[in-house]
Amino acid sequence: MNIQIALLYFINQGLQNPFLDQIVPVIYTFADVRVTLTLLTLILIVSWKLKKENIYKIAILCIIAFFVSSAFILMSKTFYPSPRPFMVLEGIRLAVNDNGFYSFPSGHFSVTVTVLSIIMMKVKKYRRKLFVPAIAYLLILSFVVMYGGVHYPIDVIGGGTIGLVSAVITVRYLDFLADYVISFLENPRKFIKSFLNQKKYKKVKEYIPAL
Repeated sequence: MNIQIALLYFINQGLQNPFLDQIVPVIYTFADVRVTLTLLTLILIVSWKLKKENIYKIAILCIIAFFVSSAFILMSKTFYPSPRPFMVLEGIRLAVNDNGFYSFPSGHFSVTVTVLSIIMMKVKKYRRKLFVPAIAYLLILSFVVMYGGVHYPIDVIGGGTIGLVSAVITVRYLDFLADYVISFLENPRKFIKSFLNQKKYKKVKEYIPAL
């Protein structure tokens, strides 16, 4: 038995108790990718209504990074289809509500790392104050997915790596998309007209290089 399976048995079996059986499914559901996307959308809508520009731009970046992370997760699960622990390991019990089939990587952990990384990179003023709570929540979530019997430790590591990479890609290379979304939300008609004019200009420029 290797170390990660031994650790999984210890968490899933050795630490089993009625309190964790009640609280773990709640945390797991809260960290679900659909719940995360819903919360980000609500934050975007509320911050937009309240005209909190810094908040809604971060929310938009988080949503963009969410889809980047989801794409990596989908590719990983497609090309590396690994069954969940409770399906293949004797004695490992399913302690959460999850209909997913493949284990690697952890989507819950990946998306959470993605969102928290975006926040940490963009909210520099409160970075130090947010760091400890963010790490604490990630440790709790990593425990939850293993206690639930749906992920190995390597799934958590893989999910965290994908989440961090997705956040960095979004901030470094896809930040302009957030500006496009903001421009569209502020004035859809003006944005579409400007976009179409740029397309026309590029098309004309192909025929008249002097421009």
